[in-house]
Amino acid sequence: MSGLRVAFPNTRKTYCFDAFPSIDKVSKMASPVLVIHGTEDEVIDFSHGLAMYERCPRAVEPLWVEGAGHNDIELYAQYLERLKQFVSFELSTS
Repeated sequence: MSGLRVAFPNTRKTYCFDAFPSIDKVSKMASPVLVIHGTEDEVIDFSHGLAMYERCPRAVEPLWVEGAGHNDIELYAQYLERLKQFVSFELSTS
C-alpha cells in the first residue's frame, strides 16, 4: 500500500514523505492491472495485495500464490502462467 505502511503497519493515512504511496494512486489507473502477491510474503504483508486489488477499478483476476514469499514468488509455475495470460490476452484486449 505504501512504504510507511510496510514499516509501520498501523499507519492509516499517507504522509508527504512516504516514498511509495501506491494505495493513493491505484484508483487512478486507466489500464488493466494484475495484482500478484504471495500469501507468505515476509516483507510486505498479504493484506497490502488485497487492499491494492480492492481499490483498483481496472483490476483483473488476481493471483494469490499460496505459500510464496517475497523473494521466491517467481519460482511458482502459476506466476509465469498468469503473467503470460495477462500480457497475451487481458492487456491486449483493453
